[in-house]
Amino acid sequence: MSPAAKLPSNSVLAEAGAHCRRESQLFAETLDPVFRTTMTTPERIDDFRASLSTYFMGPALFFAAEMLGTTYRFARDPGRIARSGLDLIFVQVTLDGCDRRTVAGETVLVEAGDISLFDLSRPMQAETQHCRNLTLVLPRHLLFAKEAQNDALHGLLLKRSTSTARLVGSHLRALFADLTDITPAEAPAIVTATANLVTNLVGPQVAERSQPSPTVRGAVIMEIRRYIEQNIALPDLGPDHLCKMFGLSRASLYRLFEPIGGVTDHIRTRRLRAAFDMLADERKRTVGEIAYACGFSDTSAFSRAFRHQFGMSPSEVREMGDRSALPKGSAEKQAAASVHDWLRIVSAL
Repeated sequence: MSPAAKLPSNSVLAEAGAHCRRESQLFAETLDPVFRTTMTTPERIDDFRASLSTYFMGPALFFAAEMLGTTYRFARDPGRIARSGLDLIFVQVTLDGCDRRTVAGETVLVEAGDISLFDLSRPMQAETQHCRNLTLVLPRHLLFAKEAQNDALHGLLLKRSTSTARLVGSHLRALFADLTDITPAEAPAIVTATANLVTNLVGPQVAERSQPSPTVRGAVIMEIRRYIEQNIALPDLGPDHLCKMFGLSRASLYRLFEPIGGVTDHIRTRRLRAAFDMLADERKRTVGEIAYACGFSDTSAFSRAFRHQFGMSPSEVREMGDRSALPKGSAEKQAAASVHDWLRIVSAL
């Protein structure tokens, strides 16, 4: 199969050796939009190994992870949820080892063969010393049509003794074994079929679970963030506009965005990010046209804010004409950035 026919992928590996510290930082950085990842210093460095392989399947991502030789802690708190804006469902099979996972104040043991599901728009913590798992990352609309059903997925654990866990687990294993042969053209249909399989199999368990309030999972801030992305060009896009659109008081809006530095800063950052992408990808539009398309009425103010944000002028980005040149840094860090981009793409679907 030609490289163009393969799924885009990248791998991160940290293990004993001269570059162990740098590789460990990269492992944590790659997971950063999802979890705050911490690792204790291994007692025996030769036993340490942390790896993550990521495959971009268009409407989904597939992770294969291994963690050995020390204690790993993963946390997804309200601040990280707000900053990342990822509205995704993880469907995970544990292949080997175990982890302790805390959701809504309840801690459960996830063992080899178990299937666990969790919602990235809601908090969770996990800890492990030895674990291998496979994870399919799906936008929630590919699962249940009713939002309350998707809400009930968070923290759902299917034990290995159940036929549902065995069926979902065997499918994820088979999917992983076939990833190198799946083409980008085939991937969307495979993802949809897999999501349908998961939905049909876990439906009875979802029906039995209590249905949490959608506000618990931060649905309001997710909806506002999506609205901002879709209306970035509106010149009056600001607190007053958002309060009117969503029926919120200014105090309520400010509280929602406080974990990510405030609503005004968030809008400006998203406008600058959109402008960066346009400058790198759209050669025919002038800098002024792009600034206007991203909600800036003053080109000079836009240029100053852009330089402050990215450390270079809009013209310098335009001259590069290639997004692969940024962000600056090592090839490994650029690979980590691509995983972040893939997560945002899937979350926006």
